[in-house]
Amino acid sequence: MQHLILHFTHSIEDIVPWCNVIEELKPQLARSGVGQFDSDDMAIDGGDCEAIFRGLDAEQLLAVILPLIQNLDFLQKPTTKVELIFGELGSSSERQIFSLADTKWVPSA
Repeated sequence: MQHLILHFTHSIEDIVPWCNVIEELKPQLARSGVGQFDSDDMAIDGGDCEAIFRGLDAEQLLAVILPLIQNLDFLQKPTTKVELIFGELGSSSERQIFSLADTKWVPSA
């Protein structure tokens, strides 16, 4: 199993848009067979958040979720990071970390 972790900060106003995107993503991920939304630790009063997705291919996960999360203004900060983990959480698996605002990300062939 591979993982995608999205690290970001948010305000209280960002909770509803985030939840709406997650509710839209869940069936898309299920239909695509790429993976699923695992969890997030979004606080009701804002702050730091970590959202975890898992599937067979972290890059495919990103390709599916990217179009929706790019529409969320609060995720467009340079501090929003994507972490692709090519293995289990907590393992020493290869990782790739980059800013979501980095338009240079291209899935490997």
